[in-house]
Amino acid sequence: MQEERKTLKVFCDTNVLLNQKFNIHDYQKVYISIVSIEELDKLKRDERISYQARTAIKNIKSANNVEIIMNGANICGVMFSNQSNDNMILSMAYTTYENNDKEMIFVSDDYNLIVKAQALGLPCKMFEFEDGKSDEIYTGYKEVCISSDEELAKHYETSENKWGLLNNEYLIIRDKDGNVVDKQKWNDKSFTFIPVKYKPFKSIYFPDFKPRDEYQILAMESLINNDLTLLFGKAGVAKTMISLSWIMQNIHTGKIGKCVIIFNPAKLRNNEQLGFYSGSRTEKLLQNSIGGILSSKFGDMNLVESLINNGKLMIIPTSDIRGIEISENDCLFVTEGQNTDAYTMRTIIQRAKEGCKIIIEGDMLEQQDLRNCRDNGMQRIIDVFKGTEYFSCVKLKNVYRSPIADIAQNI
Repeated sequence: MQEERKTLKVFCDTNVLLNQKFNIHDYQKVYISIVSIEELDKLKRDERISYQARTAIKNIKSANNVEIIMNGANICGVMFSNQSNDNMILSMAYTTYENNDKEMIFVSDDYNLIVKAQALGLPCKMFEFEDGKSDEIYTGYKEVCISSDEELAKHYETSENKWGLLNNEYLIIRDKDGNVVDKQKWNDKSFTFIPVKYKPFKSIYFPDFKPRDEYQILAMESLINNDLTLLFGKAGVAKTMISLSWIMQNIHTGKIGKCVIIFNPAKLRNNEQLGFYSGSRTEKLLQNSIGGILSSKFGDMNLVESLINNGKLMIIPTSDIRGIEISENDCLFVTEGQNTDAYTMRTIIQRAKEGCKIIIEGDMLEQQDLRNCRDNGMQRIIDVFKGTEYFSCVKLKNVYRSPIADIAQNI
């Protein structure tokens, strides 16, 4: 994919320049409208995305494959309803294509601009969704279709890793109708696929958990068998529920002494804080969103407080993580992990002794509440640990909280 991009000449919309996945050096030629430069300059003062804007300007300045387009803000024979910045960028792209470079492709993540570009006959594509980049996010599994019994028998006989799975990456096998036939896990040491096995999670502290789909089964298998498990997905896919179910089962059976919950009390993006909270550190944290998370999952805040008082649960904000050590008999649980940068996540992981179970969950794709987070900690965990013997990750797909919660993802 990168070699293919190296041959492309692209005219970039402003939203592409702000996208942290965009790399100017991936392309042979990058055309940028002077309008986009002006927009980036204004966005430097917007605290929500000032870092992305400054980074984009810095990258543009240092690149030798960039050409700034200064004119061409009108398309002959085409009348737009207004001369908005978007329309001017599109006009410049069209003029550049018609007069200068027929190999150029217009890239944007604005559906309206893409529709207009298509109507004009301007070669175009969505950057995030059609450039293959969304598929670059490591989900922890691959889904394949094996349509015949003969082909499935051959797969079991040879155990050939023809799909290029990494160590501890899962394989979901479907038949021609899309039904799940089997779930396996690739192991580099034995050069074979291992069957995915699980049992429902049960404890006296927490509701029993039984999986509702194949992705939840993979998450359960990872929690059972891996030292480090990362779960991510949209709100309502049961990331926290699965994690806490496994944790409380193992506290109940004595396999874990206590669970140390690491939490960044970041407020919901673009919303105001309530101000001072009274009480001890733990009391303040329980008045924060972590209190809502735990009380809703356990069903009773009194039970949560009892587990804390009895040393079964400990809550530590990320600001106080340095200097502590989490023993091999305990579990380290990072909830809302999308609200950590790479530096914070590294510091958290380094607190765990050998043998300590580490679980990280969050929605790094849609629910990050940190402003100007330069390098998402969950994504860096995946980048660094994928393919190692210690790690598995699973992207949970299906929302079970409610049909309304599922539809709300489109807001």
